[in-house]
Amino acid sequence: MNTNLYKTAFLFFLVSFMSLPGLRAQNAASKGKTIIVFDASGSMWGDVSGGVKIDIAKKAIIELLPTIGDGEEIGLIAYGHRRKGDCSDIELLVPPSKGNRQAILRAVEGIVPKGKTPLCDAVLMAADSLQFEENKATVILISDGIETCGKDPCKVGEQLEAKGIDFVCHVVAFDISRDKNAGLDCLANKTGGLYLEAKDAASLKSALSQVVKATVKEPVMKKTTTLILRGKNDKDELLKGVEFAIYAGGEVRGEPMYQGKGGEFKTLLDAGEYTVTGQFGKMKAQSTLQIPEGKTGIHEMVFKAVGLKLRAVMKEGGDAINGGLSWTIYRKKDGEKGDKADHSYNSEPVFDLEPGSYLLEVSYKDSAAEKQVEMVAGKGNELTVVLGSGVVVAQARINEGGDFLKKGLSWTLYHAEPNSEGDYKRAAHTYNAKSNFAVPSGKYLLKAEYGDSKTQKELEVKAGEKTEVELVFGAGTLVAKAVMVEGGEEVKKGLSWTLYSQPDSEGDRKRVSHTYNKNTDFKVPSGSYLLIIERGSASVEKEVEIAAGEKTEITVSLQAGIWKGEAVMAEGSEVVSKSTSWTAYSEPNSEGDRKKVEHSYGNPTFVMPAGSYLVILERGEAKVQQEIKVVAGKVTSDRLVLKAGTVALSGKEKKGSSIRVDSIKGDEREKVVSAYGNKKKYYLPAGDYVAVYTRKVGDEKKVTETSFTVEAGKFLELELK
Repeated sequence: MNTNLYKTAFLFFLVSFMSLPGLRAQNAASKGKTIIVFDASGSMWGDVSGGVKIDIAKKAIIELLPTIGDGEEIGLIAYGHRRKGDCSDIELLVPPSKGNRQAILRAVEGIVPKGKTPLCDAVLMAADSLQFEENKATVILISDGIETCGKDPCKVGEQLEAKGIDFVCHVVAFDISRDKNAGLDCLANKTGGLYLEAKDAASLKSALSQVVKATVKEPVMKKTTTLILRGKNDKDELLKGVEFAIYAGGEVRGEPMYQGKGGEFKTLLDAGEYTVTGQFGKMKAQSTLQIPEGKTGIHEMVFKAVGLKLRAVMKEGGDAINGGLSWTIYRKKDGEKGDKADHSYNSEPVFDLEPGSYLLEVSYKDSAAEKQVEMVAGKGNELTVVLGSGVVVAQARINEGGDFLKKGLSWTLYHAEPNSEGDYKRAAHTYNAKSNFAVPSGKYLLKAEYGDSKTQKELEVKAGEKTEVELVFGAGTLVAKAVMVEGGEEVKKGLSWTLYSQPDSEGDRKRVSHTYNKNTDFKVPSGSYLLIIERGSASVEKEVEIAAGEKTEITVSLQAGIWKGEAVMAEGSEVVSKSTSWTAYSEPNSEGDRKKVEHSYGNPTFVMPAGSYLVILERGEAKVQQEIKVVAGKVTSDRLVLKAGTVALSGKEKKGSSIRVDSIKGDEREKVVSAYGNKKKYYLPAGDYVAVYTRKVGDEKKVTETSFTVEAGKFLELELK
């Protein structure tokens, strides 16, 4: 045992109900209630080993529930399962109660991932639902991503631990690496819960089993022991990033029973002999413990770590940046960037590190900096990082004197100087109505988009200073709707809108905007435009004038109608759609030629300008045409009769076979259709026919003819000899 690297203290004692936050002795008469918080954010559609994450998580829950006794009060909360981009999308799907396993199973099966990851608010909702300030309460959080709605899991853990009577939050991090969990381990540690990682189906099932065991096992005072492992520095402060492992027996052998990372790790164990290990960087500690029955024990491992205190400023001598920082420190290996040593989102973090060389990276919004750091044994270090950055705050108006826009904006900041390829490198981007970029000092080009309107401005950013910018689009809004006929109802589907500029010197128009929405909301610079509206083959053009800061509303009449066609093989027979082809032609022009207007397969629905048309229906070799009328604002329909039947022809020999069908009209015979193969089905006009069956029999080519008659609306099956 190397006492220069660590010391150990091992204490076992009985604890009263209030003696250890988050680790009070469980009361046999009141086990408390539990809520599972289920991640249904959009990222759950991702793949891991074994399949799609949402499917794996559902299966794990479904397999786990039958192992929990009906006497346990379990509930379910999900987040991100109803709406995209909504941080309030959190729902208590099943309140905690006894015997509700089927309700939880049904709820889990119906979850469809969609939205964001408001895991902090979900845990808070779960705690409130459990009345955690009055009762023993446990939350099991299953998440595949970090908080995306602006809250700090570590602070939430502190808040819950401070207010809770006996509150524990266990965290199962699904497909999240230790260095990217953004405080999830802290949430578990602060509340005395387990923090477990899962990479695939098997490890997720194992992690959930461990959590459930810790949650619903028989009271600690009767049979089991709560073991708390703590990693500390020589100032008696908890260290972050200590990796703990627990092995059965008196040596490190095989896979560990339990693993955890952080400053503190807690688990339940049966009485017996165990080996516990801790690792902080390259420093290691190991002890063999005899775990008695029914007591809570603390095992401390102390590492001689060196403290690094950090702060960041925008400019030399400036105030410390408060919030929005991300710090990462890496070990140096052979002069290069090595493994990640620690990470923090705190404004002024303190990293506990072993002596050695490190690379520090810090980012604030769109600014970043890095520093080389040397940590010397027994000597702490304080470092202020100067980002050399300034802030750009930009807002936009549609027109001079108008209100600032509240939504619909896109901001992009580019470096002012192009690269060797002539391209401008993007420095920052946001969809917020008011931009708030923090970027390195220098010259930039700021571009803003609002719908199809664009504007830009050059600016200079100075370190430690705020640059405020106002842009004016000089734009207006065009809102248009369409009707089939003057005074008719608004069209809700099938529309195509295209807005074109005025012609240039060559007479060409530039397409400004396009949409397939039922109505338009074009935001474009003021001026004159040509609007083209299309539905089916109906098309209308309209010149429009758009004024800056104003909304122009128009209603356009397509002067069109809807025509629907049905096909039957004979009068009175059922409607057919398979293998039907429909084509609509305009009336003849001055040269007698018709223009193809529409085409469709199956049962057609044509939207066409009011007028007369010729429709041709084909099914196989059967064909019929009919003049139709389309009435503006009306739906009309016609049924076309093919006067045809269906014939299925088959021959026994397949080798070298083909079947040709000839029509017979008096003494005349004409080829209708032919194809290779010994089995064919044809749609033929009613009449008399001959099937010519050609095949090879041995080395001899054999040809036979079979006469047959097709009746309209009838099916004929014929074997060829």
